[in-house]
Amino acid sequence: MTKEVKKKTTKKKKPKLSAEQKAQQKEQKNQRKEITTLFKNIGFKNIPSIDGKEFIYNQRKTEIDDIFYHENVILLIEYTITNDPGSHLLNKEIFYQRVVENPTAFIKFALQEEKLKSFRSVLNENITTKYTLNQLIVKIIYCSKNTIAQAHKDVATSPIYLDYHLVKYFSSLSKVIKRSAIHEFLDFLEIPFNKFGASILKTHGVSKEEFSGHILPEEHSSFSEGYKIVSFYIDANSLLRRSYVLRKEGWRKKENVGHYQRMLIPSKIQGMRKYLHECNRVFINNIIATLSLDKIKLYDENNKQIEISESGEIIGQQGHTKVTPTKIEINNETNIIGIIDGQHRTYAYHEGDDIYESSIEKFRGIQNLLVTGILYPKNEAKEKRLKFEANLFLEINSNQSGASSQLKQEIQLMIDPFSTISIAKAVLNSLNNSGPLSGLFEEFWYEKGKLKTSSVISFGLNHLVKLDGNESLFFAWTNIDKEKLREPNSDSYDLLTQYKEFCVTEIREIFIAFKSQLDNEKWKIDRKNPECILSVTTINGILNCLRLLIKNDELSSSKSYSKKLSGIGEFKFKSYKSSQYRQMGETLYEKYFKQAKV
Repeated sequence: MTKEVKKKTTKKKKPKLSAEQKAQQKEQKNQRKEITTLFKNIGFKNIPSIDGKEFIYNQRKTEIDDIFYHENVILLIEYTITNDPGSHLLNKEIFYQRVVENPTAFIKFALQEEKLKSFRSVLNENITTKYTLNQLIVKIIYCSKNTIAQAHKDVATSPIYLDYHLVKYFSSLSKVIKRSAIHEFLDFLEIPFNKFGASILKTHGVSKEEFSGHILPEEHSSFSEGYKIVSFYIDANSLLRRSYVLRKEGWRKKENVGHYQRMLIPSKIQGMRKYLHECNRVFINNIIATLSLDKIKLYDENNKQIEISESGEIIGQQGHTKVTPTKIEINNETNIIGIIDGQHRTYAYHEGDDIYESSIEKFRGIQNLLVTGILYPKNEAKEKRLKFEANLFLEINSNQSGASSQLKQEIQLMIDPFSTISIAKAVLNSLNNSGPLSGLFEEFWYEKGKLKTSSVISFGLNHLVKLDGNESLFFAWTNIDKEKLREPNSDSYDLLTQYKEFCVTEIREIFIAFKSQLDNEKWKIDRKNPECILSVTTINGILNCLRLLIKNDELSSSKSYSKKLSGIGEFKFKSYKSSQYRQMGETLYEKYFKQAKV
């Protein structure tokens, strides 16, 4: 009997990856890890075994990269690191449209789809035991590591875009306050809080809540006329849901990325959580905050609403100097209570995942936080509100170790939007948002291969936007009210906006002309490629050329500039060193504009 010889099966060797492919894989892995950590910090859970499962939905083959869920909210995730996410996005939009049009139909389909059986398992075990299918909210989240052109977003309107700067914003927030970041994240997802979780199970959604307090006499406050002061007790849950620290716009403004990393010190919050846990009692210090009268209502002892004029005066109670009991009804919205002093005490109550959470959870629903609230008049301009908050924050925090010099500088810019550097920063942000300079400047600390903004502002834009001098755009601006911007303590915010828009338009015109007369290959940032001309030196050189056009009364349109710039492709931009932008500007002006004068 002969022994049967088993054939050796040779494993197929995996193709060897190039260095570029390995780097790409690493980037994909890091992106997924970063976003997964963000969602888990906020309270979302991941559904396993989803990635790579192709299925056919409404006669279209597709796949989902990831699914997360939290209470009745389900997020379908798409990851991409491609340099041109636009085409990838447009290919997925048809599937996204069908899901958004009828999310319940998609959930029913997913429950039957064998390739999504892990989704069915999680849904049946954790979600449909508490919520009906009609109570579930499905959102599509498109996560691109690279910038997506607004034109593509305007076409593909179905997903919510978790752009990379937003990943950084919510990551910095959720690292510190963990699950309490859900309130602002729901705002980003456009999900009202009364539609989320246990709130949707209530017969009547709560759009406002009442708190007991007092209206204090304002005679000795030294605040502007119409500013009211109230004192009231509030529970930590209600305060966390409504609060912000200096940056009311939160995720809506790019410059807020990293804001909470500067505003909240994790070690300080952790120390306070330890105190709450070990001492089993609340902080006795009051929290100083600001509120707007259009977000609250005040009632007297007889439950009659206290009428307050647009300018902040209590109607029928002029000259009233006593402490008045009141009920304060506050809208159930995010980012409406600005914390001026006590941000660490407030956020120490956040819903976390540490060893102190079980103790702190008991305190969150008790109305034991004393708030001194400064109420803005309804007609107070938002710029004045921001300036007031920033000034008060600096007054209170200037001598505290917690306020870093970087933070104080940032607040100083908020206090004085009429300063040259504030105007220059705003103009640069607009130039970077659209037009020939779109996406060229470094906005965030994590961006690579973009132009640094500090030198462009210091040696280019500052000279162009300052409110004096015959080489400034202010000199060329024909607005008859422009001198109001130079007045001490000016509050001409609308006029300031008009001036910034004028600056953006005039600067954009000359760069449109330069770009139109150069090959596409030249209009790129690449130090290694001798053909690419874009650098801080080039940008500042053109800005300095514009200064000379202003001085000689030669501002014009991009069309007119373009005619004079024929042959600019031969100009030796790269022969100028980093500090020679003034020289470059003079040469550009002499060669292409002065000699072209008729």
